[in-house]
Amino acid sequence: MLENLKQILQDECQLDLNRPVVVGVSGGPDSLCALDVLDRSGYSVIVAHFNHKLRSAADADAVTIQHLANQRDLRFMLGEGEVSGRAERESESIEEAARNERYLFLFNCAEEVGAQAVVVGHSADDQVETVLMHLIRGTGMSGLSGMRTRALPNAWSDHIPLVRPLLGVWRTQILAYCRECGFDPLIDLSNQDMTYFRNRLRHELIPYLENYNPAIRKLIWRTAEVMRGEMVLVDQMVDVAWHDCLLMLGEGYIAIDSLCCRRQPLSVQRHIIRRAIASLRPGLRDIGFDAVERALKYMFSSKSYAEVDLISGLKLLSEPGRTWIAEWEAELPTSEWPQVDEDETTLEIGGKVKLQGGWQLSAEKVSKTILVEQKSWENLDASEVWVDINHIQLPLLVRSRREGDRLQPFGMDGHSLKLSDFMINEKLPRRARKKWPLVCCGQQIVWVPGYRLTHPFRVTETTAGVVSLKLNRFEL
Repeated sequence: MLENLKQILQDECQLDLNRPVVVGVSGGPDSLCALDVLDRSGYSVIVAHFNHKLRSAADADAVTIQHLANQRDLRFMLGEGEVSGRAERESESIEEAARNERYLFLFNCAEEVGAQAVVVGHSADDQVETVLMHLIRGTGMSGLSGMRTRALPNAWSDHIPLVRPLLGVWRTQILAYCRECGFDPLIDLSNQDMTYFRNRLRHELIPYLENYNPAIRKLIWRTAEVMRGEMVLVDQMVDVAWHDCLLMLGEGYIAIDSLCCRRQPLSVQRHIIRRAIASLRPGLRDIGFDAVERALKYMFSSKSYAEVDLISGLKLLSEPGRTWIAEWEAELPTSEWPQVDEDETTLEIGGKVKLQGGWQLSAEKVSKTILVEQKSWENLDASEVWVDINHIQLPLLVRSRREGDRLQPFGMDGHSLKLSDFMINEKLPRRARKKWPLVCCGQQIVWVPGYRLTHPFRVTETTAGVVSLKLNRFEL
């Protein structure tokens, strides 16, 4: 077994003999086995133990493991935390809180010592229990594939892998190994506590299933192996789709191209949503089917929705061509839109007004003859319009919207409507409306840049002089 594990450490775990590794050691048989295999294989091992303070024997266990590290002349790192307090603060079960505190400690140790990986002693039996837990709670292919031998990125780091070299080794083999080596593993009585879900699986459900098939453990383990192989293909497809569909990734937010996502197979769509959520909530273990389906329904709906809750403090926000998955408090970028810096500024003929995000508005006098020849006076381009110079009062004003604003959109024969209704009808993104630039003549709106000229200022057959108004990006 030792020779096989040496090969796994090298090939599957991708560990380098010349760099240190942090090993999480609880004192049980699994972690003692992992520690011994790494030590005997020549790796530079740092022994890390986290005292959960949940048992009366916890302090004595920590002393025992420190003594073990000293005997082997290995560096020892000890952490401890108030798990009960975390469980209450974060609304987690004791199991979940203990796990999160432990892994945070292990990865902090790895960062501190510059370790190449964090190694834990999960066995084949743990893999079976994990797959069953996922199945009972509801899962897809990813959940059925169970834990990975080398997980990077993971919930705690995007550059330090979590390594599990014993995933193919059964607990009976590990116990035999410990006996042969003369180890005296610590006994954690909490492993017999049936209030913990995993313990009920281990001591009640799996033995019950063995009445139907004595080989059920091996079959579930083999299923995880098959699913993990299938996931390699799925991940490759999702990587391509993720690259195509991802519009923006920032602090607390992700923007997904809704149209691109819709072109993907349903399975890939679901994986994109899961990956987006996992990117923002890396510690979230259970991304439920309902949350994923709710996100897809929202993304592809023809209706216009306000922000809605998704999961774990994340929201959904729909805008033309994109869907945001973001933290509620995140500052979503507006740089792609023209936005005014000031309440009001002037725009002269031959002049320019700079806007946020590298945008600018300009006004220039042009020949009507050229417009007629090019048939451009119909204003088909939303980024450039032409107005009758005799119908405007110079200088023009550039400002944001105000309460009570109305306009007479070009093409509506002089009928007016509220600016707010116009913006809704044109699907102008909600977040962009407050500071969207308006070109005005006195109190009248001449042009909503990027959308529509207004009727009173249009070029007609009787127009003598023409002004070109243009919205474009300038070089920063």
